[in-house]
Amino acid sequence: MELSHKVAADGSPVGRLYEQHGPALFAYLSQQTGSHEAAEDVLVEVFVAALETERFVRMSEKEQVSWLWRVTRNKAVDAYRRSQVRRGLDLSLVADYIDDKERSPELIMLQREASALLQTYLDRLSPGQRRAIQLRFAHGLRSSEIATLMGKREGSVRSLMARALNFLRTLYEKEQEEAHL
Repeated sequence: MELSHKVAADGSPVGRLYEQHGPALFAYLSQQTGSHEAAEDVLVEVFVAALETERFVRMSEKEQVSWLWRVTRNKAVDAYRRSQVRRGLDLSLVADYIDDKERSPELIMLQREASALLQTYLDRLSPGQRRAIQLRFAHGLRSSEIATLMGKREGSVRSLMARALNFLRTLYEKEQEEAHL
């Protein structure tokens, strides 16, 4: 992301925000857009919008971060709508299956079964819990970033994720006990 050097070099508040939050926003956009190039384009749009918005510099840092996440989400939706196609599968996600000749069909099936089981467990979570877990583990966001994105307090997000993980752990342990009977 070449922009980071240009923005960060000027020492502006927007540049500092880019250095602090750009990687997390980029990770989110990469997941949402399906490609690094599209994510970079949308990230540039977000920070250009920040630079063009007069009231942005008058906001508190917390308000600026909230604004960045909201605009990032909206611009990701806009990018999806512009493409009018469902995003394709990133080949890097299946490269292990393609390149590794020694993977047995049995191992692949076991992994698919485990993934399917995990998905059934995730489906039993509330939508809020599922979203928080997705943002944490699929997008790699921190609790504070998830809180901003979900419009909740950080402590609430931590509690939400703890309850969700405990619930998933209980389901998994119950499954393991039943498998060993």
